Amino acid sequence: MSEQSPPVEETEYVPDPEKEKQAKAIHVTVSIIRLLGVALLIVGIVIATERMPPIPSWPGYAIIVIALFQMWFVPVWLIRQFVKARVAEEELERQEQIDDPDKIENDA
Repeated sequence: MSEQSPPVEETEYVPDPEKEKQAKAIHVTVSIIRLLGVALLIVGIVIATERMPPIPSWPGYAIIVIALFQMWFVPVWLIRQFVKARVAEEELERQEQIDDPDKIENDA
């Protein structure tokens, strides 16, 4: 029979309150950006369908394109920037731990 390796003990995840606060702020920011994009899209559609007589329809189409860009691409870009910054911070912390293992013992 094949031997099974013993289960690997994983460390328990303990959330960092500061990082949790930053993640919530990013979530709220992305939600607001998407909601504003929806509002802008509605305005663009109203203008494009010539429901506002003094305004020609071509600015409505431009507003629709901007709103779709704001709803689809800006939130993804913001989240990627946030994740990239968090990964860089964690990599720096990991590198510091590797470079100075005594620091962990001294901090405790």
